[in-house]
Amino acid sequence: MEAGDGWTCLWNAKAILGESTIWDHRDGCVYWVDIDAPSVNWLSLSSGERRTWVPPYWISAIALREKGGFIASSAEGFVHVDPKKGVCEPILQPIPDPKVARLNDGVTDRVGRYWSGSCDVSQWDESTTADDKASTLGNLDQRNTGELYSLEADGTLRTAERNFVTANGPAFSPDGKTAYVNDSMPLVTWAYDLAEDGTLHNRRDFLRFTSDDGYPDGMAVDVDGCIWMAFYESWVLRRFAPDASLVEERRLPVRRGLRPAFGGENLDRLFLITGSAGYSADMWAREPLAGGLFELSAPGTRGLPNIAFAG
Repeated sequence: MEAGDGWTCLWNAKAILGESTIWDHRDGCVYWVDIDAPSVNWLSLSSGERRTWVPPYWISAIALREKGGFIASSAEGFVHVDPKKGVCEPILQPIPDPKVARLNDGVTDRVGRYWSGSCDVSQWDESTTADDKASTLGNLDQRNTGELYSLEADGTLRTAERNFVTANGPAFSPDGKTAYVNDSMPLVTWAYDLAEDGTLHNRRDFLRFTSDDGYPDGMAVDVDGCIWMAFYESWVLRRFAPDASLVEERRLPVRRGLRPAFGGENLDRLFLITGSAGYSADMWAREPLAGGLFELSAPGTRGLPNIAFAG
């Protein structure tokens, strides 16, 4: 392990597009996926053992499932996976046209619904670097093919929102009544009221950013209701209060933070997977830990328990 000011690299994995950091209390492991080098990976916090499973197609997000393993977002839509058993079973494909949009991030809410957003395929494939992203900001209206879906335990699928370019998150307040959703390319975080029936209402701006801030990506919410947000191309992890004020900023040794998650027995440890897509030799020389799994020191708060999907 390599450590620096406020961080430790637990796994120099060199993930290309690391996503979906998640703590699994059932086995004491931190899991994450690599979308572009398709894999589900896990690290035992007690033993330090590292394991990798290569699925039959890319997986972009995983969340705990009551029956064992995970529910996942993948190239084939929503699937059940159990990486330790090598199991990958289809549920349904929510994407109307997989040639136009593809699934991205995904999490469960405070009652166990599974939420996953999608993103425009061309935006994903053509926007690796900061320069790529800046060059496409003018034509986002042609790339807002992404949607946000929710899946109930009984298999009921809902399209909760449309017209995303790159949907990331969502994340949910401790009481489950507010949902936060990032649209990374337009550099915006939306807040919604989440009704008991699982519908979203009252969309409003929560935060807006510039490209100098980085592109808002994955999120985690702590017991104080603060949102810990990773940023692609920014070198920082930021914590925002429920009123959207900036509480703190953590400097990272790499520029592409992708998904934070609380874990450990007391949910008082903070982990972050990162990425390295399109890195040149010069970038690797400056960021030899790019694509690593990190732990951020002393977050000073705890995360919320993960609620398993019951389907």
